[in-house]
Amino acid sequence: MKFLNILLVDDSEDDRYFLKRTLKSCEREWYVMEAESAEQGLDALQLGNIDIVLLDYSLPGSDGLSILTSLNHLYPSLPIIMLTGQGSEKVAAESIKKGASDYISKNGLTKLSLMKSIKNALDSARLHKRIEEKNRELSQFAYVLAHDLKQPANAISRMSGLVALNYQDSIPDSLQKKLELINQSSKQMYDLINALVCYTRLDLGESHLFEATDIDKCIELAKSNLKSQIESVDAVFECGAFPSITAIPSFVVQLFQNLFENSIKYCEVQPVIKIACETTPTYWHFTVQDNGLGIPSNARQKVFEPLARLHNKDVYLGSGLGLATAKRIVNIHCGEIYFSDSGDEIGSKLNFTVSRNLTIAQGV
Repeated sequence: MKFLNILLVDDSEDDRYFLKRTLKSCEREWYVMEAESAEQGLDALQLGNIDIVLLDYSLPGSDGLSILTSLNHLYPSLPIIMLTGQGSEKVAAESIKKGASDYISKNGLTKLSLMKSIKNALDSARLHKRIEEKNRELSQFAYVLAHDLKQPANAISRMSGLVALNYQDSIPDSLQKKLELINQSSKQMYDLINALVCYTRLDLGESHLFEATDIDKCIELAKSNLKSQIESVDAVFECGAFPSITAIPSFVVQLFQNLFENSIKYCEVQPVIKIACETTPTYWHFTVQDNGLGIPSNARQKVFEPLARLHNKDVYLGSGLGLATAKRIVNIHCGEIYFSDSGDEIGSKLNFTVSRNLTIAQGV
């Protein structure tokens, strides 16, 4: 039977002693590492070679569910069992929803229940790992396919444009319009393929490290990438004070770029975009508010689905992957993204969070 390394994250010395005694009584070989806080637990995990985590629901200065979310995103194949002092169906359901493999109440915990929970968690982790491998293969296929399609789409656009330009005096108007339609359609195809490449790239496990990230610089880079669109509508940006956060800078730039592009695209007056940030003990909370068309309350979840569109594509061009990509980026940073009511103002108010438990130099 394989020797297992267990990380026990619990601020109670008595509870850790009880759990170690229970594990020792089981007919299994263990090595138990102890951590009294989320920070110590993250440090232990960086050393590697941890097979399973027993995580206390209540840790000093930390919300157990937010720590669970961070661990699940940073170590998606790692089985985690949530521990709590009192049983609660609500806590159990929320723990499983946030990525826990299982849930145990310390009250009434026995050797049998602990062994059963550990076995279930390990089996679930193995299944999850196989599913992740298959999904990665599919993402790799989609990435390669989309990347290879960019060249012919670009060639069609370029050649149809050259034909229309060089032979405009000898081509009938009806044919000229068809060439313009081909050129426009191929450009739309190229933009869609490019968006798909960006979307699938997030799944391929490329070497990206979390590092100290200047939000002001990320916003300026995003605005620079959208310079022509911003200038064409004279968009106005109102920014608050932003902290330096732990994140993947290139992803944060892409995130703001997608959000700004949407705010500009779906606005029928001069766009005014307000960006603000608040800090909590566990998250950086950002808001991007605009004066555009807004998002109906019954569609605020749907818009984050890949290829979801609320408006006619002939009126508002786009790939339908902008917000889906934004959601993936936020998920990588162990946060959440959602729309909320913008108060008395028109437009939409988008919120996203970034976990403060991410570790500099840790990769995804």
